[in-house]
Amino acid sequence: MKSQNIIFYILLIFTFNISSCRKIASNVDPPEFVQKLVVNAYLSPDKLNNSIFISSNERRFGELTSPFEPFGNVSLYIYENSKEIQFDTVRENYFGSGYNYWIKNFQFKEGYTYNLKVISDLGLEAEATCKIPLKRDFQITVDTTFRKTTEEHGLKISLLTAKISITDFPGEANYYRLLYLYDTYYPATPHKKNLSYKDAVESPIPGWAEYNAWQNDRVSNDIGLDGKKFILRTIEFQPVYLDQPNSSEPDSAFLRIYLLNTDKPYYDFHKSLENYSLGDTPFTEPSFLYSNVKGGLGILASYTLDSLIFRLK
Repeated sequence: MKSQNIIFYILLIFTFNISSCRKIASNVDPPEFVQKLVVNAYLSPDKLNNSIFISSNERRFGELTSPFEPFGNVSLYIYENSKEIQFDTVRENYFGSGYNYWIKNFQFKEGYTYNLKVISDLGLEAEATCKIPLKRDFQITVDTTFRKTTEEHGLKISLLTAKISITDFPGEANYYRLLYLYDTYYPATPHKKNLSYKDAVESPIPGWAEYNAWQNDRVSNDIGLDGKKFILRTIEFQPVYLDQPNSSEPDSAFLRIYLLNTDKPYYDFHKSLENYSLGDTPFTEPSFLYSNVKGGLGILASYTLDSLIFRLK
């Protein structure tokens, strides 16, 4: 009798295991794929060459296409304060994910509204609008602190901290993004005696940072700070170890600061990047990316630039 009970329980467990196994679904229709154009562009009068990135959303089910879903040949139309403008474009493959269309003979203007229409010969259309902010002098200042100390392992180090402050322009909503580069010259470098102010000024603006998080930067706004001077960011640089045989302090050092005065769509999109989540963890709601492209996906935004080159030593 006891052996019969054991056999019964073994069969019961086996039945539960069989019923809980995953099965391959057949004759199931995947969700319908609705193709849309993807448009990404950050327009600025402070860029020599503006570009517009165009691609397509991708399939997640069914027959997948590589590297991206074909979207045909597209025509770009740009309207400046409702008037169509003429420009030339050069198409460039962007790492197999789509195409950059470089605008070659047109300069965007601060304070103007631009409407972009993209029409594909496959019947796809997308449209977006942005207004370029006015250029402002935000009176960028840098307050530095330099000290020598000893770290926890007894090694001598030098520490550099820079507090970057700006004065908000009163009477209007402002949205900011701060980028910086720290340029140094070490005496061991043979090709140049020092890093000059001219070298720092003529270094390229990090335009690719428009798309990616860079130097742990964040976008911010002037809510509660209208017209006030405030510290926008404090930078703590990596320590320089003075006791290491091959280490030395830089002979010259420059801090190049780029302050982007952006429109609200730029701010909203990058804030959504910070919070982006598909809800992959339990008890969390998905948080999607902001888009202002009608009929498609993506972002059309703009900014103007204020900058400062600060000699640290």
